[in-house]
Amino acid sequence: MKRHSKKSHVDLIKKELFRSLHPINSGRDTFQGVTPVLTYMSHRNHTMASMQLLLLTSLCMTSLLGVVQTVKIQSFNVGLTNFISHYTERLPRVIRALESGDYDVMCLQEVWYGNDVARIRKKLNRKVFAYTPRLYQKTMLWGLLNAPPCHGSDAALSVACILSTCTSLASERAALVNCTVRCGIMSLSQTCISCLVNSAAEGGLRCFDYLTREAMNVPGVMLLSKKKVNSVKTVYFELNVKQISKRAYIEAEIEGVGTVFCSHSTSNVASDFYEPNLRQKYSSFAEQNLANSRQLTNAALSTSKPLIIGDLNTGPGVPAFNVTADFEDSYNHFLSEGFTSPYVTMVGRCTFCVQNPLVSDWEQNNLIDHVLVRNRTVLSAKFVPMVSNFSFCA
Repeated sequence: MKRHSKKSHVDLIKKELFRSLHPINSGRDTFQGVTPVLTYMSHRNHTMASMQLLLLTSLCMTSLLGVVQTVKIQSFNVGLTNFISHYTERLPRVIRALESGDYDVMCLQEVWYGNDVARIRKKLNRKVFAYTPRLYQKTMLWGLLNAPPCHGSDAALSVACILSTCTSLASERAALVNCTVRCGIMSLSQTCISCLVNSAAEGGLRCFDYLTREAMNVPGVMLLSKKKVNSVKTVYFELNVKQISKRAYIEAEIEGVGTVFCSHSTSNVASDFYEPNLRQKYSSFAEQNLANSRQLTNAALSTSKPLIIGDLNTGPGVPAFNVTADFEDSYNHFLSEGFTSPYVTMVGRCTFCVQNPLVSDWEQNNLIDHVLVRNRTVLSAKFVPMVSNFSFCA
């Protein structure tokens, strides 16, 4: 929904400029809805009435003592950004869903702001183990005080340059990024870059807020577990490389579950590849997504029953349900490595759907959220308009 009538011309320029910069401008990374397997929750297809998609799949796994246990794994793309409508109203509902949800392990995507991370942790208290990559916090006054993500004159000058010289390119993503590079955006900290990109709907003002001075969860992933976590770590897909959209996965050994990989992989945001510091490495976002997929399967080689969960931004076409393939080479790679997506085979409906009222500027249904399994017995999967939900026996 566009409400431009009360916005000033400058406000609109800011919004449209940063919307073009933002990697989820097409809606591809937000509210994709149904994630398959292991109880996943996906808010991507919910309206303001909190309509969600429930996907229930059952697997069985027998423990060393011969006890069959049911384990529920969820993937939830919460889309906590003003680029998605009703962010302020959705946030408390998301937190309530996390607090009351019937899950053992949940992989969250798009939790970028440190204050949102803090609210989630506070509400869950110690009942749920909540892990994010290290939050990036800028400091000032010789490290004595926290600073906002874009502290300093360089950031202000860069944003001023972007607003004054790049606005006419708002509809041409690659040209726009080139313009922002000339304005020095890639010389800023990754914290500032990530904040500006994700705060574009409000003109990036949140990144300069000296009252809140919040930290950033740069890749936006978060892992929740009600079971004991024996080890956990973050792995960046591109280490020590500044990016417009910095991505990572969380790897955790969870008691009674196995090795879990929680990921938010590269999305299909544009035909022209525009990551300034990766142009010598990749020629397209499809190529980058395939590299992400290979990194995940390589990391899973050492475990017998891995689970790869999240917004993987890849999936097959399902003509029977009007689902269009997306980055299908990546999905086929997972299959070639012995992984399956029970939701695809048992349900096959879109997880990123054009009828979703929170999706804009997108004209096809995709199935790109998954809980991929290997060496597990899947009993059932079903779709219910409530919460993406998948369970297996462990």
